[in-house]
Amino acid sequence: MSDDQNYDAIIIGSGLGAMTTASILAKLHKKRVLVLERHYVLGGFTHVFKRPGNHEWDVGIHYIGEVGEGTTMRKIFDFITDGQLKWAQMPNEFDKFVYPDFTFGQQSNPKAFKQDLIDKFPTEKEGIETYFADLRKMKQWNYFRLLAEGNSGLLRWFFKGKKEKLDTLALTTTQEVLNRHFTDPKIKALVASQWGDHGYPPSKSAFASHALIVNHYLYGGYYPVGGASKIADYVVPIVEKQGGKFLINHEVQEIIVENGQAVGVKVLKKKGKGGEVVRYNAPAVISNAGAYLTYGKMLPEEIGGAYAKELEPLIPDTTTAVLYLGLKEGPEKMGFEGENHWIFDGYDHEEYADSGGPFDGPAKGCYLSFPSLKNPDAVTHTAEVIGFVSYDKFAQWAGEPWKKRGDEYEALKEEVSENLLALVEKKYPGFKDLIVYKELSTPLSTEHFTGSPKGSIYGMGSSPERYKNKTLAVKTPIKNLYLTGADAFIFGIGGALIAGVATAAHLSGRFGFFRNWKTIMAEKR
Repeated sequence: MSDDQNYDAIIIGSGLGAMTTASILAKLHKKRVLVLERHYVLGGFTHVFKRPGNHEWDVGIHYIGEVGEGTTMRKIFDFITDGQLKWAQMPNEFDKFVYPDFTFGQQSNPKAFKQDLIDKFPTEKEGIETYFADLRKMKQWNYFRLLAEGNSGLLRWFFKGKKEKLDTLALTTTQEVLNRHFTDPKIKALVASQWGDHGYPPSKSAFASHALIVNHYLYGGYYPVGGASKIADYVVPIVEKQGGKFLINHEVQEIIVENGQAVGVKVLKKKGKGGEVVRYNAPAVISNAGAYLTYGKMLPEEIGGAYAKELEPLIPDTTTAVLYLGLKEGPEKMGFEGENHWIFDGYDHEEYADSGGPFDGPAKGCYLSFPSLKNPDAVTHTAEVIGFVSYDKFAQWAGEPWKKRGDEYEALKEEVSENLLALVEKKYPGFKDLIVYKELSTPLSTEHFTGSPKGSIYGMGSSPERYKNKTLAVKTPIKNLYLTGADAFIFGIGGALIAGVATAAHLSGRFGFFRNWKTIMAEKR
């Protein structure tokens, strides 16, 4: 069999977890890594798309925290891209939480953020102090989780034990923790405003998920210069330098398991409406395709079926619709400076989440952002409006080519678009006059291009049950089969990045995590 079919590791999917794993294995251990992508564009949720008028949008990255100079995540990004990826910092008030009777801007400094909360809610001062103390505990919990995931044997057992001492707080719902700290429903709503960054309202999310997001943005937000697709642009040559490859239009149909261990994959090499099935071999197979797809679709039923059935209840029923907008003028005209706007028509996040989405009148909430103001290289003016929707509203068209979904589907998309815009227009009159192009992406788009069940953008979600599930880990029950990406560690871009580090550690020999980590953190730029 030719070298083109044999590699040191095969990675399914080309999202950030895959790129991180591949770059570390190539740079530190000279491994030949094959990355297989079902889509015609690399990058998973880090890819971009363009439309007439030179408008361009990122599909997954809207902003990232913890990438300031010298931070851990910045060092990892610098390492996997050879320092080529640059970052633009957002305004000091990077997130604005917009409610019916007030707007609160979060500053890019935890002390200022906390003091602003105290100034607005002076009777809640003691609760604010204890709330921030709990946020710090969750940073420890997440750190111990990473060390447990990145190691095996006694080290894994040791760090898992340290993590478990904080499990009670971590796995309590966000709503319960907020109720302990606060009495005013407005501050409860305010501090939970970013729940759209992990996908579940306070009653359904683990406090660990809420705390991860809040901690992630305590020092503000950043955006990759040139857009998120630059990550793939910089990682691919690093992997190819060691003889590895990134192949698009290659859809993995089966993970080959022989004698109880993963040894390769069968892949549909797409061409036109068909293609050919080819086999690739490696002593390690890594899936960045999500845990449910890996166990339920890529492994034989007798091996993965039981695990997939166990994961099925964790698949979120609610996901997002994204309205991509091209603007004829710069949004600065209306006073926008590149910050995000979380807009709500009330203080009950549960009511918003349970509403099923913007189908009957104006949306109850949405996220508004401006990619063109965040990216110094942007050449046109763009915006995005994101709302939560029920997958069930679109399920009848699942599996159909988008061009054949018909007038009813298009009418539903138009209804969702207008209802999202109605909420924005209510808060910022005249906004609609800026729009020259609009296009709505539904959960079916996400499902089609990524394979994510029900178009979920957060993998297996952010509930307490997600963290209790032992299948959602880097190491799988199948020898030489690993997970990377959000389901291997935690949701989001940051979670996928860290998961890539943890997964690479398992293919890096004895004490691989600490040896890799030391090198990554020490590399000078």
